[in-house]
Amino acid sequence: MTRRRRRWPWLLAALALLAGAGLLHTAWPFIAYPVTHLTIDRPAPQPAEAIQVPLAGVAEVDITPPIGIPKFGYSAWARPADGFRTRLRARAFYLHAPDSTPLALVTLDLGAGSRVLHSRVAELIAARTDVPAHGLSLLATHTHSGPGQYMDNDFYNVFGSDSPGFDPQLAEFLSLRIADAVVSAFNERRAARVATGQREVRGFTRNRSLAAWARNPGAPHDPDETDALRAINPRLTMLRIDLEADDGRYYPAGALTAFSIHGTAIPAFTRPWHADVWAWLGRDVAVGIAADHDTPFAPVHGAYQATHGDNNPAWVRGQRGDREARRIGEGLAGQALQLFNRLGEQLDGELRTAVASRELDLLALPDGQRHGLCPRAIVGAATAGAAEGDEVFPISWLPYLQHGWPRRVFTDGCQAEKQWMLSHLQRLLPASRFPHRPLLQVIQVNDLVLVALPWEVTLESGNRLREAVTAELPRGNWLVEISSVANGYIGYATTAEEYSLQYYEGGHTLYGPGTLAFLTAQSQRLTRDLVTHGEVDEAGGPWHYRLRSRTYWPATDLPVATRQAESTPAFMPAEGPDEAHWRFRFSGEHPAHLDLTQPLLSVEADHGNGWYPLLRNEVPENDQGSNLRLRWLGDTATGADYAVYWYNPPAPDPAVRFRVRIDGDPVLYSPPF
Repeated sequence: MTRRRRRWPWLLAALALLAGAGLLHTAWPFIAYPVTHLTIDRPAPQPAEAIQVPLAGVAEVDITPPIGIPKFGYSAWARPADGFRTRLRARAFYLHAPDSTPLALVTLDLGAGSRVLHSRVAELIAARTDVPAHGLSLLATHTHSGPGQYMDNDFYNVFGSDSPGFDPQLAEFLSLRIADAVVSAFNERRAARVATGQREVRGFTRNRSLAAWARNPGAPHDPDETDALRAINPRLTMLRIDLEADDGRYYPAGALTAFSIHGTAIPAFTRPWHADVWAWLGRDVAVGIAADHDTPFAPVHGAYQATHGDNNPAWVRGQRGDREARRIGEGLAGQALQLFNRLGEQLDGELRTAVASRELDLLALPDGQRHGLCPRAIVGAATAGAAEGDEVFPISWLPYLQHGWPRRVFTDGCQAEKQWMLSHLQRLLPASRFPHRPLLQVIQVNDLVLVALPWEVTLESGNRLREAVTAELPRGNWLVEISSVANGYIGYATTAEEYSLQYYEGGHTLYGPGTLAFLTAQSQRLTRDLVTHGEVDEAGGPWHYRLRSRTYWPATDLPVATRQAESTPAFMPAEGPDEAHWRFRFSGEHPAHLDLTQPLLSVEADHGNGWYPLLRNEVPENDQGSNLRLRWLGDTATGADYAVYWYNPPAPDPAVRFRVRIDGDPVLYSPPF
């Protein structure tokens, strides 16, 4: 009789070995990566000038990083950038009301703000503007196709991207570019008139965590897809700015717009830099303002997140990607442009501003200010399972990791129903390595009150916050909006009811089910202080950061290679979510020599009378829009190979030839096609 060997001890040993290897891989950056120490001063800004009329200025700066930087938002499912489909922008809006603190509101095509960026930008602009640190606000679009590695804590620098570590060179690049935008807006300041307003926009967003939302009081018990389209924040909130020109008349110059939509129309695993739906919402409104109004200014439209935590783009199932991002972005831009034009009838020469900023240390707050906030951050297993629409087989369907898999017993701890990722092994990572120093802001611009928070706030959490803040304001018709992921990033803020089901948003609510109660109390307190004192400056400084670091910024010893065409442009028809395009390859310099903040690609046309820049609807066809993509194909012995894609070209016309222009010294042209 042959005795069957027992295999389970070997299987257990193999699983233990794999678990140990995974734990070592997770812990390695915290053990082996060097530490960067940052000390950022808070110098006093220029004295604010005494003014009799409101002043404002607008500016836009490209913040597209180099090829090869990891991307933030999809964590392990992200891929380092191989070029760009749309540029990433910083759009700055300077506001100075008489007898008030000057403000700089900056919208960023980034996954979130960062205390490192905020404090460094405040330091950089102090000598060149009159904006103090507490008057600076960094508002983000939350695109998931922007860079990572610039956060103020080790946790998100390690786990927010597919590669770990804080990149000091990237953080300094972003800080310098953002500071340039603020300084430019300050230098361009002129007498201003403003208007604020809202409109409801539906059909472009849906609630991605419907079952969790349905746990809130008053929600339907058995929600369906119709409810998913209703359980959204439909408010599109705008601040319009007109400036006085040299002729003494006022003309449109720009606008700031808040809307609730996740920057996830572009899915995980995609490679190019991309502002997602915000690319069209930002640029198309600016282009529309220029087309609709005879303005001497280059209009700037900065859009940023409101309460988007569980509100996704309503892409057509199976079509997620550039085509749906364009459809949704253009639709939102059309709605925003209508609101902008309507606000032209409400412009007012009076500007009233006030700001309250308060930096907190969540690890050192007294019990009376915690309001149920847990003493340290803990990551839920549902975070690994990913949000609806971003699932990855098989991880997202595994018990314990799957959303809607809350703890059923021993729920009386601070984290309540949360299933801990890696259980108590998380405690090996000190609490100080998680985000814990939020900057909260309440900003008033006339009847608009903006509450800027570094959390991703869900729909119902935002409703409750908005109601609580409004109750602290003097009686009046206030437009109160909550801005998520502003000035930093500390995960999600759900209601306690949503948290109890442990969908992705609940699992990613790091400080437990009391997070919303804490934010409500702190926002109310900050609003009361603003109403009472007219200004609150508790933004901190000087600031100190200690971050595990790694350099991703490209570098090379190669000289700048001469560019050469490597193929004839080929046409690829539309297929599925992919748009029709022409494709052309060339060789050239290493990515370290390529500055993606500068114009590079454009299309020229020849109608039989020579080559001229192609205009479509009076707008040049170039890489400042969304139809031209640069893609790195790989390094070579002398530099690198690239491809250029021209999407959505016009219908063929035998009387017209085209060519792609690649700017440089010398300029390279594709073969005509």
